[in-house]
Amino acid sequence: MLSLDEKVLFDVENVIKYCKSLGKTVAIGHSLGGILALISSADFAIGISPALNKIFGEETQKILTNVRGYRVKEVFSGKFLEILQKLPRVNFNDDMKKTIIYGSRDIPEIVNSCNSFKNGNSSVIEIENAMHSDIFTLENTFQSVISQIKKWREQNDM
Repeated sequence: MLSLDEKVLFDVENVIKYCKSLGKTVAIGHSLGGILALISSADFAIGISPALNKIFGEETQKILTNVRGYRVKEVFSGKFLEILQKLPRVNFNDDMKKTIIYGSRDIPEIVNSCNSFKNGNSSVIEIENAMHSDIFTLENTFQSVISQIKKWREQNDM
């Protein structure tokens, strides 16, 4: 397993570059993967509970550090937060089609940042009673992803 480091966006972009050689690409990710999808060069992106914030409260930092510890091989504890702060902000004014999906019971900072995009140029979907730790396993999330991809196809974007 590779370590999570500052090259994570570079790694994602290399995969997307290859996939684009085959046709249109859709990047879908959860949490850190959600923001990576949204800032990537993919033609379409879906961020599920994306970590849009650069700064999290102390309680959230503890949760993220503990949860990440068993899922990701970090060089040192807290590397995730350091990498997150260095990532570019999401641009919803580019030509890429983007959708945010988040849970109503997600991490408070994520709920607030996702809600802030509801009135912009983006598609924002709230999944009732979903938490950060289970949203990627729920049928409603899968149906939202499928529905969004179908919309893009119907608009002849794909």
